[in-house]
Amino acid sequence: MSTYLIRRILTTIPTLLFISFVIFALLALAPGDPTSNLPMTIDASVREQIRKSLGLDEPFAVRYLLWLKQFVLHEPINAIEKAFDIRIPSLQIGPISIIDPPGERLRVTSWSSRGKPVADLILERVPQTLWVVGVSYLLSVLIAIPLGVLGAIRQNSIFDQISSVFAIIGYSMPTFVTGLLAIIIFSVKLGWFPMIYDTTLVVKDFASFGQQIRQMIMPVAVLAFFQVAQLSRFTRSSILDNLKQDYVRTANAKGFRERYVISKHVLRNSLIPVVTLIALGIPSIFAGAIITEQIFRVNGLGALLIIAIQSFDIPVVMSVLFIFAVLIVSFNVIADIVYGFLDPRIQYS
Repeated sequence: MSTYLIRRILTTIPTLLFISFVIFALLALAPGDPTSNLPMTIDASVREQIRKSLGLDEPFAVRYLLWLKQFVLHEPINAIEKAFDIRIPSLQIGPISIIDPPGERLRVTSWSSRGKPVADLILERVPQTLWVVGVSYLLSVLIAIPLGVLGAIRQNSIFDQISSVFAIIGYSMPTFVTGLLAIIIFSVKLGWFPMIYDTTLVVKDFASFGQQIRQMIMPVAVLAFFQVAQLSRFTRSSILDNLKQDYVRTANAKGFRERYVISKHVLRNSLIPVVTLIALGIPSIFAGAIITEQIFRVNGLGALLIIAIQSFDIPVVMSVLFIFAVLIVSFNVIADIVYGFLDPRIQYS
C-alpha cells in the first residue's frame, strides 16, 4: 500500500503541473485584461502603466513560473511559518532563487482587491462554502445510499417507483430552477426561510445557531436534492447488478439471511463504483455550487470566482481553479485507496 501510495503521489505532481500550465495558458489567451473595466476617460499611457505594474508586460513563461513559485512554495511556507512561529531559510541553486528570504517572499495577490493575498480571500470564503456545500453533500450521501439499497431490494415496489420519480425530477431539474422555486414558495409565499444568506452572521449562542440553521435549509436542500437523485439511482443500479451474481445465489442457498447477504457481501461490492462517484463529486460540487451560491447570495468560493472572472482577476481565478484541480486529483487517489478496504481482492502490491 505504501509503495502504491508513493507512486500515485509522484504521478500526481506532473499531472497537477500540466493542469496548472493549461489553465494559466487559457487565461493568458483569453481576450481582455484588468484595464478593460476602467473608465474610457483614462489615458492609454496610464492603462499601460497599470498593466506593467501587474506584470502583464512580462513573457508568458516568466509570469507562469512566478505564479507557480508564489502559490506552490511561498504560500505554504508562509502558512507554516505563521502556524508554528518559525522561520524557514531561503534556498538558492546557483543564480536561481527557489525560496526567497523571509520578508522578501512575494505572495499571490488579487488585482481587484487592492493587493490582498489570494490565500486570505479563499480562507475567508471557505467556511461559508463548507457550511452549505459540505453539509448538503454529507446529507446527500447519508440519504442516497439507503434509498438506493432499499429501492434495489424492493424493486418495482411502490417505494421504488416513488423514489424513482423523485430521483428523475431531482436529476433533470437544474439547481437554479429548484433554487428559484424554493425562494418563491418558502420565502416569498410562506415566509418560512430567508431568501438571502447572511454571511455576516456569527454563531456565538444557541439563538444565532438556530438562525444559521434556518438560513442554511434552502440552499442545503437544493444541493442535496440534486445529489441524492444522482447517487441513489447509481447505488440502486449497482446493487441490482450485484444481486444477479453467482456469489449471492450461493449465499442464499446456504441459508444466510437476506440482511446479512446484503450488508456483508452485496453492499461492499456495490459501493466500489459509488465511492468513485462520491469521491469525484466532492470537488465538482464546489464548482456546481457556484450557481446556488449566486441565487441565495452565499458569499463563498463560487461568488469569489464569479467576481474574479467579471473583473478579470487572473490570480484569483487561477488559484481557485487550481484548487479545484488539486481536490479532484486528491480525492481520486483517496477513492483508489478505499477500494482496497471495500474489496479484499484488490491488491496494491
